[in-house]
Amino acid sequence: MKREVLFPEYYKKFSCIGAACEDTCCAGWNVNVDKATFQKYRNIRKSELKEELKQNITRERSNPSDYSYGKIKMDEKNRCTMLTEDGWCKIHAELGEEYLCHTCSVYPRAYNAVESRIEKSLTISCPEAARLILLDEEGIGFIIDEEQFNTSGLIIGNVPSNEQKYFWDLRLFTIDILQNRKQYLEDRLIVLGMFIHKLCEIPKEEWSTQLQPLMHRYKNILEDNGQIELVKNLPQNLAFQMNMAKDLIKYRLTGGVSSQRYLECLNDMQMALNLNDKSNIDESKELYKKHYDNYYSPFMKNHEYILENYTVNYVFRNLFPSNQPNMFESYVMLILNISMIKLHLIGMAGQHKELTIEQVIKLIQSYSKTIEHHSDYLQNVRKMLQESGYSTMAHMIVLLKS
Repeated sequence: MKREVLFPEYYKKFSCIGAACEDTCCAGWNVNVDKATFQKYRNIRKSELKEELKQNITRERSNPSDYSYGKIKMDEKNRCTMLTEDGWCKIHAELGEEYLCHTCSVYPRAYNAVESRIEKSLTISCPEAARLILLDEEGIGFIIDEEQFNTSGLIIGNVPSNEQKYFWDLRLFTIDILQNRKQYLEDRLIVLGMFIHKLCEIPKEEWSTQLQPLMHRYKNILEDNGQIELVKNLPQNLAFQMNMAKDLIKYRLTGGVSSQRYLECLNDMQMALNLNDKSNIDESKELYKKHYDNYYSPFMKNHEYILENYTVNYVFRNLFPSNQPNMFESYVMLILNISMIKLHLIGMAGQHKELTIEQVIKLIQSYSKTIEHHSDYLQNVRKMLQESGYSTMAHMIVLLKS
């Protein structure tokens, strides 16, 4: 059937580069197999792959679902056991695309349903997708079209019915704020947070009369240099950033990270900021400031659009601000991701005595693959924030200003 479809302009430019990819999607993480595909594999009779599929694709015994019914074993290098030596998929080559599980058939594409409309986007954990998403200097634009679209078998995210009434207003406002280049991105994000914080104080039954005036008020803040100057002068506190960095390193040491590509970025940050169990936080803060001033800030003066595109794609793909239990939680998770990316980039810049587009792509892509696709780390950071009292709007501002 024909459906109205909304997608970013970059979407139709994507084409998988296969074995030429610098970070294959067939390694470095778990590959879930949906129930329908798992049963197709078990019912194969003649293929030479029958025994190989049986050995390498097993039932998911921990919290199985129709989406995560089985899993593909990884080899000693954490690569999919169904890959050829040249990096191509045996299942696709011998059985055809229709035998790929849902995870493999759609990645890096993502689908959401908002009311009657289907939304399509790409996930930034794919290197080729990351280049398309991040490197458009004009920013991310969107296209509405009508297509034959069959949702059968697709795993699709959606907006809860009780949040649909104001979802479009909030999303359009958010993207407008994020793409307003009259101000630096960190100031746009602070204004967005101030708006969300204020809106959360208003009873939902009053949104019908108060939402539009409130959005107008906060859009005007970005046009008021006097108010933006107050935002720019908000205080910094680098201590929490340094503690988050140490926590990342502990997460790596306990086996939470398997991506070599990401580990290289993490190690650069650790070395450049002198972060270890015996390091002095004050010394790390001084190194952070030095690398920020010498390398990160000069690069971002001409390339801030990269982080803008990251945030806009994050907002669109994740159905922000409906992707967490409440709006402020959605904002906190966005800011945690932005802050962690910035922290890594400052460390990498210090280690290499420069920051390049290639380094930024490497970090954001591998960070997404390692952290965004494994929510346990960010949830632990969120828990740490709450336990230490760093969960207010004031503390989100501190993270952005650091």
